[in-house]
Amino acid sequence: MRRELLSKALGDIDDHFIAEAYRPAWPASDDPRKSIHVKRKRFITLGLVAAILMTLSVAAYALNQAVGTPQAAQRVALQEIERWKELGLLNQEVQFEGDADKIVEIQAHKGSESYWYGRFFSHRYDVRWHLGPVNWRDQTPPPELVRRKYGCNLSIDTLTGKMVAATIDARADEDAVAVREDVIQKPVDPLEPRAGWVPDGSMYFYDNFEDIFPANMTVDRFCTLLAEYWGFSGYRLAETVDGMYFDEPQGPVNPNTLLKDMINTDHRDNYYLTVFFEGDQPGAPMYIQLEQFPGYVTIMVGTDHAVG
Repeated sequence: MRRELLSKALGDIDDHFIAEAYRPAWPASDDPRKSIHVKRKRFITLGLVAAILMTLSVAAYALNQAVGTPQAAQRVALQEIERWKELGLLNQEVQFEGDADKIVEIQAHKGSESYWYGRFFSHRYDVRWHLGPVNWRDQTPPPELVRRKYGCNLSIDTLTGKMVAATIDARADEDAVAVREDVIQKPVDPLEPRAGWVPDGSMYFYDNFEDIFPANMTVDRFCTLLAEYWGFSGYRLAETVDGMYFDEPQGPVNPNTLLKDMINTDHRDNYYLTVFFEGDQPGAPMYIQLEQFPGYVTIMVGTDHAVG
């Protein structure tokens, strides 16, 4: 057990108090009766010290393992969402209803150099609330399926209790006006029965990102708040000189650009913000991406991303 962890659990008690526990209450004596009494007192004292150390071992483990169970992961995930709202990263309306639909434990591992730039992924839980069916083909979903305003996949680091990655979805309101309509014309293929459920129809896309974060949120403000949350000292947006840079042909994004304007409107590959945080693992970036899907919008933030 590390010395500093013991000191933290003991409340910074000075070392000489621990040493006193091993010191006899009075000088040694030739009197056998006093000798027996001293030994008995020393035995009791050592027993108390052992009990204290056992308690400190449990406390030290708790300090090193902030999230130890799926239930704890759900509780911490909701707490961290509230923290993001306090910081201003999310709107106050963002809520996840009921218990999580799925909680997945992911062991610590190192990502490949070519795909993840060697990032080390710590032990974590992915806590998920499903958005539910999106009615974009005039189909009525089964009543047993839950339809939520918000859905998410939150990755909780078990050591720090922080969200290291977050995907947050927001369903468009019933009276929302679509910004784009894509017409589906896919005939039924008798050789592929799964295609038979796709009827002709339209997909409606919306831009309701303001359901997730403030409308006046800039790229700079968002990255600055993320750095504060993760305990980093600053950030740098990737530039064309960075090997993993993929963005608009005209060059790097202006930090004063509104975050909601960074939408991947036509689902182009590699359209996202690549961000390096000062104090993070060297050479391993994080990512921010906004996507529009039929009936809802999504923002993806953090270490996990479909890069490559």
